[in-house]
Amino acid sequence: MRIKSQIKIIIVFISICFAFFRLSGQTFGKRYEGSLEQEKETKEMLPLNEQKEGRFVLEKAINPDQYILGPGDKLAISILAEEKVNVIITVSPIGEVFIPYVGVISVNKLTFNEAKDRIITYIKTEALHNAKITVTLEDVRKFKIQITGAAIEPGFYDITPLTRLSEIIKQAKGFHQLAKEFSIEVIHESGEIDIINYLDYVRNGNLNNNPTFLEGDKIYVPYGEVKSEGIVIRGSVTGRGYDIIDKGETLESFLNRRAEFDENADLDMVVITRNVNNREQTIVIKPEEFSSKELLAGDQVDIMHERGVAVIGFVKSPGGYNYYPGYTIADYIGLAGGNSAEGDVNRSSVKHLNGKVEKGRNIEIRRGDIIEVPRTTKNIFFGDLSILQIVTSVFTVILTYIAATN
Repeated sequence: MRIKSQIKIIIVFISICFAFFRLSGQTFGKRYEGSLEQEKETKEMLPLNEQKEGRFVLEKAINPDQYILGPGDKLAISILAEEKVNVIITVSPIGEVFIPYVGVISVNKLTFNEAKDRIITYIKTEALHNAKITVTLEDVRKFKIQITGAAIEPGFYDITPLTRLSEIIKQAKGFHQLAKEFSIEVIHESGEIDIINYLDYVRNGNLNNNPTFLEGDKIYVPYGEVKSEGIVIRGSVTGRGYDIIDKGETLESFLNRRAEFDENADLDMVVITRNVNNREQTIVIKPEEFSSKELLAGDQVDIMHERGVAVIGFVKSPGGYNYYPGYTIADYIGLAGGNSAEGDVNRSSVKHLNGKVEKGRNIEIRRGDIIEVPRTTKNIFFGDLSILQIVTSVFTVILTYIAATN
């Protein structure tokens, strides 16, 4: 009887232990389900490409060997033991993840695959030795990056590790017209600086010059020097004014990335006014020459209206103007605001499309003509000196000569 009683006690004890472990397993699963409810997720994992409010759009699949984890990234963990359990965990501000009933582990600045291996090993070592565990990237983090220098609206902007430079520039309302778009500095947290030629991305689609960023990075867009790197674009384009050119940049390359043409723009020829040996020189560029014509600092690029008329030189508002039948040189100088103080209207000339040059204020203008108002002879020799100053200077020289010879 005593032995039978002992056997009964052992059986009851084993039954209680079995029930306890079954209850513990159910509780473990329910606790995880509670975490999912807090995250407002279902027990089944959501596919990464599912569209929901606020989710970013990927340009391509994330490379798990390259993507660096940081605070705010969300990881989805699936554990298959006695029951299947799913949980969403977020990387904390200090780069750690808390796995309920297991512990805390750091994943900061690890690639996704490195973090996944560390998490799986940690769970199996600390709690569930024989469980089947999968880890996926559920959502990517957001952080702020600062852009300074020659942007329209420099400041801090929200981005993800997948946001490219072009998107940040768009948020900052674009480049300032004096921006050196070919020499953008990306300053990393380590102090290392990368130089980005954004124009190479615009021209050739090179993604190396349209990079993504990590926390701690800063973007600086330098200003160019107007005198040594700047040109002016005028005429039948929007956004007229100064621009900074890259070394060796051709007219075609510049127009492709900079010019937004008006509906009346005429690209049968472009006029460049260039200073050569302290004298202004007019260069007419045909379309077949666009790709080979290199721009130089100080160039003035005029985009003509459709077979319009260009007025260049010493007038108040040089540029391209519509063609009006019967208008003379004097009429177009009037449209350009009149001559400047240094301009000599009486020595004005017009260059026709056939290459012929005529001088005089009353010459009738034809489509495509280029009118040039030169400097006055006085301005060439005496600059901005007044008549009184000139006369005074001359008499001073004469009197000095007389005094010296007596």
